[in-house]
Amino acid sequence: MVPCFVIEGAPWHHLGRAACSPPGSRDTLRGRGLNPPFAMRRFFLSSLAVLLVCACACACAVSPGAEPKPNILVIVADDLGYADLGVHGGKEVPTPHMDALAASGVRCTSGYVSAPSCSPSRAGFLTGRAQTRFGHEFNPHVGDEELLGLPLDQRTIADLLKGAGYATALMGKWHQGFSASHHPLSRGFDEYVGFLVGGHNFLLHSDAEPKFGSAHSHDMIYRGRELQKLNGYTTDLFTDEAMAFMDRQNGNPWFVYLAYNAVHTPLEIMEKHRPRIPERITDPTRVGYLSLLLGLDDALGRLLGHLRESGLDRNTLVFFFGDNGGSGHKPYLAYNGGINTPLRGDKGQTLEGGIRVPFFVSWPGHLTPGAVYDQAVSAIDVFPTSCAAAGAEVPAAVEGVNLLPHLTGENAAAPHEALYWRFGPQKAIRQGKWKLVDWRDFDTKQQSGWQLFDLDQDIGETTDVSSAHPGIVAALTSSWDAWNQKNVAPLWQGSPTEDPTSAARNAAKGKSKKGKQ
Repeated sequence: MVPCFVIEGAPWHHLGRAACSPPGSRDTLRGRGLNPPFAMRRFFLSSLAVLLVCACACACAVSPGAEPKPNILVIVADDLGYADLGVHGGKEVPTPHMDALAASGVRCTSGYVSAPSCSPSRAGFLTGRAQTRFGHEFNPHVGDEELLGLPLDQRTIADLLKGAGYATALMGKWHQGFSASHHPLSRGFDEYVGFLVGGHNFLLHSDAEPKFGSAHSHDMIYRGRELQKLNGYTTDLFTDEAMAFMDRQNGNPWFVYLAYNAVHTPLEIMEKHRPRIPERITDPTRVGYLSLLLGLDDALGRLLGHLRESGLDRNTLVFFFGDNGGSGHKPYLAYNGGINTPLRGDKGQTLEGGIRVPFFVSWPGHLTPGAVYDQAVSAIDVFPTSCAAAGAEVPAAVEGVNLLPHLTGENAAAPHEALYWRFGPQKAIRQGKWKLVDWRDFDTKQQSGWQLFDLDQDIGETTDVSSAHPGIVAALTSSWDAWNQKNVAPLWQGSPTEDPTSAARNAAKGKSKKGKQ
C-alpha cells in the first residue's frame, strides 16, 4: 500500500512523486533541470495518481461493509440463587431487567461454572480453562501473598483483548490475589474500581476506618491502586463506573468485566429497597438477600438502558452468569439464603445447585432474542467466544469453546463432549443427560461416593441410578480419571468446609490488615 502523507508546510500541489522521492532523484524539480511548466504538469499528474492510490488503499482498509469489533460486557453476580430470578420461576420480588436480558438473547438452561466457589470459578472464566490445571482450586487467603492468587503465568481474557486493541476495565470484585503483581492492573485491565477480596460491605462511608480481611474487607474500594474514601452503595458505584468507562472510549472497542458483590454477604439493606419486599417475608436473612437482589436488578436496568440510549447495545456482546450457586445452606460459606430449586445443593458443592447458574448471552443482530439453549455450556467458554467475536487468536491452553456457532444453530453438536469438576474431595462429570458426582455433605463431613443421575428425568438429583447403569458409571469414572491426570495439586488449602485436609490451616486466618494493595 502506498502511504498517504503530506510534507509539513508544503502547498497541496507539491504532493506526489517528488514528495515521495529521495533527494537527488531524477524526477525531482532540481534533479535534471526540467523546465518549470513541464515539471509542474508532471507533479500535478503525479499528485493525482498518488491521491487515487491512497483513496483506494484507504477504502480497502476501512471497507463500508466491514463490521466493527463488538464491545464485550461480562456481568457476574455473586452467590445468586438459581430460583430467585423471575425467568427461573422466582416470585418473591420481581427481576424485570434480568428477565429482559435473558429474553434479549439466548438463555442457556444448562449453564455451568468451573467451580462451586467464588475465586476458582472466576479463575476459570478469566483463563478459559479448568483452574485445577494450574492449582487455583480454592479461595486465596492471607499468607504468602506473592503465591496466593491467579498464577502469574496464566494469561487472562483481559490480556488477550487488550492485545487485540480493546480498552479493558474491571469494576467490582477481583478475588484473584492481593499482591501488587496479582492486582487487576497487572493482569490486563487498563482501569479498575473495586475491592480485592471475597466480600465487601455495600453501604460505604467515607469517614469509616478501612479494614482488610482475606475473606471480607470493609470500606476498602480502590481506584487503580489507590484507596478511596467514598459514600454510596457498591452496586450503584460499580454500575456508574462501568457506564462512565464505556462513554470515554469514543467508539473504540471495549471490554468490561462488571463483577458485582451482590448478592453476597453482608446482607445490608438500602432503605429504598425495603418497602418493595413483601411483608409476608419475615426472615431477616431473606429480607436482606432480596434487598440486594432488587438493587442488582435495578442496576442492570440502568446499565442496559444506558447501552440502548447511547446506541452501544447494537454492537455489544453481553454475558451474564452467577459465579456459583446460591449460598443457601446455613451456616456455611457466606450463607445468604439464596434458593436454588429445583436444583439440589448449594454453593461449595458439586451438586447442580452449586455449579449450575443463570447464564444468558445477548448480541443484537447475531443471536436470536428469546432463544433457549439446552446443551451444557460453561463460563470457561466466555474467553474463546469473546476472542472469536473480537478476531483475537485463542491461546492453545484454552479449554473453552466458541459458543457462537452453537447458539446461532450453525453447529447442532453439543459444545462439549463432557464437563468436569474437582473441588477438594468432590468430583463430578456431566456427559449428555448423565451426571456422575461425588459430593460432600457439610453437616456430616462425609462424601457421598460416586452417584449417577439422569438430569433429563431428575434435575433435582434425587434418585441415584448407579446400580442400574454400572457400564455408564465405569465409563464416566474412567473419563473423569483421565481428565484429572492433567490437573495439579492445589497451590494452597481451602477452608475446612471445602477441604478436609485443612483443619489446621494457616494460623493467619482472620488476620486483619490496613491499606492493602
